Amino acid sequence: MHGHGPRTLHMKETVMNEMQPIRILVAEDDPGMLDFLHQVLSEEGYEVLTASDGSAALRALEEAAFDLVLTDIRMPEASGMDVLQRARSSYLHQPVILMTAFGSIESAVEAMKAGAYSYIPKPFDLDELLAQVGEVAHQIRLNRHRPDAKDDDPFRIVFKSKAFQHVLDLVADVADSQATILVTGESGTGKELIAREIHTRSRRRKNSFVAFNVTAIPENLVESELFGHVRGAFTGANKDKAGIIEHADGGTLFLDEIGDMSLPMQIKLLRFIQERRIRRVGAVDSIAVDVRLVAATNRNLDTLIQQELFREDLYYRLSVVNIALPPLRERREDVVELAYHFLRKFNPKHSLTGIGSKALSQLVDYSWPGNVRQLENAIEYASLRRKKGMITREDLPQWLQAHPVTIVENERSLDHMEREHIHKILSDCKGNQSRAARILGIDRRTLARKLKHYET
Repeated sequence: MHGHGPRTLHMKETVMNEMQPIRILVAEDDPGMLDFLHQVLSEEGYEVLTASDGSAALRALEEAAFDLVLTDIRMPEASGMDVLQRARSSYLHQPVILMTAFGSIESAVEAMKAGAYSYIPKPFDLDELLAQVGEVAHQIRLNRHRPDAKDDDPFRIVFKSKAFQHVLDLVADVADSQATILVTGESGTGKELIAREIHTRSRRRKNSFVAFNVTAIPENLVESELFGHVRGAFTGANKDKAGIIEHADGGTLFLDEIGDMSLPMQIKLLRFIQERRIRRVGAVDSIAVDVRLVAATNRNLDTLIQQELFREDLYYRLSVVNIALPPLRERREDVVELAYHFLRKFNPKHSLTGIGSKALSQLVDYSWPGNVRQLENAIEYASLRRKKGMITREDLPQWLQAHPVTIVENERSLDHMEREHIHKILSDCKGNQSRAARILGIDRRTLARKLKHYET
């Protein structure tokens, strides 16, 4: 989401999506058990359709859309494994919970390999069944809560935290000015995304955004790349070439890793900022260029100035506005949002149905020294491992699994996320608990119990 605007635009659509109840198909050949499950799940606020055997379940999957399938394994005509395969092969890729009185380790392993979300032996504990159904429902609601519009945009900014909202508020304030901006933050925090956001919100948005990483090319070629050159300026200069600054004329120039620029190049860049004119390497005449400059670094420029590795006058020219990006460990509430964003990115065919609660706990609890880029890599790895179904803790990279989760802190984090989501729905419903319970897919008693728990 991009700040306040899209949040407002998507609010009505988000509430409409969340108002849709979780639809469950229950397949069970025992009439008494089927009626019992229908009653219990309906009382929990789910929309339930029943099938008395495997064939009826297969027909139901052909005729209607469901969010979740709960099926016995051993049924006449078609088995629960047949139902599982049909559900997993549909474009919806519904998560499936299997249950059976004839459970065994072998059938459980077979079911999980086939893509089942979970496996419950009969006689089952009702609280355990409802907990597993509730976990799937929670994942579905999280997905509904995230608008799909432009979700494949590689430059989409995803956040939930107040810390990052403050960043975007500052971006909104300065984007349309001509002030030079310095973006600081650790590697992987999204400095180029912020630079692009500044460009997108400015009057220069219809012109070019040109990014240049100072460390990406050899030092002796930086001047030619930035300022261009004329034919014969040096060996290999066979024709005139415009530099990157010229290509950005009328638009925005983003200079990344500015703290690694050599002192001679710093002098040339300072002259350009002061005069707004460039001289190609080997040229006599200068050229006027209209460019908005945004620079970024993950290094401490104050320290570099003290070490005489960075010019103090250039620093003041660059940092008319300084935007400091918080590391991911200081905005943990963004981890789940980002994890689902990357899951959709690496899951274009929707074969993965979500991220299990233990995996989410591991993600939220980790400190992420590599920040958002490291989280993206972890989700890509997990997506390659799991391929379909629900990502589990065991699908995460070994270095992440090895991190010990602080149980107390983890429980607090998950509890905080649920509490925040419920309070948001209540706010949207103007305090109407009955309507909020319907949107959340739970009964009013459950909502009241949760609210009472949050007050203690």
